[in-house]
This record gives sequence, structure tokens and C-alpha cells, in this order.
Amino acid sequence: MLKKLYNMVDKARSWAIILLLSSVIILSLVQIVLRYFTSASLRPFAWGDEVIRLTAIWVAFLAASVGVKNESHLSVEFFLNKFLNPRQLVIAKKAATAIVILALAAVAKEGVTYTLNSRNAMLQNLPQVSIAWFYASIPVGCILLIIEYLAKLFSKNAGKEAAS
Repeated sequence: MLKKLYNMVDKARSWAIILLLSSVIILSLVQIVLRYFTSASLRPFAWGDEVIRLTAIWVAFLAASVGVKNESHLSVEFFLNKFLNPRQLVIAKKAATAIVILALAAVAKEGVTYTLNSRNAMLQNLPQVSIAWFYASIPVGCILLIIEYLAKLFSKNAGKEAAS
């Protein structure tokens, strides 16, 4: 059941990244065409640049958890392998993962607080849209990162990977 739920979250995350990144690309293309290839009377959307920047932040936070899942983030295993035996390496990796999870939980908690406190703040060039929709990327991204790190921490082959 937990595996099924994880797969659903993973699929939703992947689709969200695809849709958000596609919208960033399309809106950027429209902005460029309107700015450089049309008459002066056709100006780019005033809200476009702001939405592009804030949507890219969503993409970055969502994609960070995919990076953890695929183990594509920078690590210092070379140095750890040089100085620690396999058993110590497993302990060090699990301790580091636990510390990262605690830090992400703290950031997620503050992100939720900040998002809730900014519900009444609106985008500068799109006053009917709350900035909280974009600030929500912080706690959502952190929660997805926590899920990925917990999956790594409690996976059956976590110790075997570290020892190899």
C-alpha cells in the first residue's frame, strides 16, 4: 500500500514538473516573440516574467527530490570511502541522512508558516493571484525531499549500497 502511494506521488510529481516546465518554456517563448519580433504596441505580458521566475522555483523544488531519488546530487563518498570502513560508512551515511531530514523538516515547517502568513499578499503584476501559491513550493518540495530521504534511509539495500 505504501509503495502504491509512493508511486502515485512520484507520477504526480513527474507530471507536475513536465507541465510547469512546459508552461515556463511556452510563456518565455511568447514573451520573447512579443518583446523582440512584434510592433511596439504589442508588449509582453507584464505578469509574464514574474510568473516565469516563480514557476521555475516550483520546478527546482520538485526536481530536487527527483535528484535525490536518482542519486544525482553531489556527494563526498570518495573521501568517506578513503577514511571509513564499510560499517562506519553505513553509520555515517545514515546519520547524515537523518540530519538532512531534520533540517528539511525545519525548513518545511517555516515554509508552511511563511506561506500561510502570505496568503493576502498578491503578485505585483497579477493582483488576483496570491504569492502564497508560489511560496508553497518550499514546504511541498521539502516534504517530497523528506519522503525520498526516508525511502533511502529505510530501504532494504541502504547498507549494502554504502558498503559497496
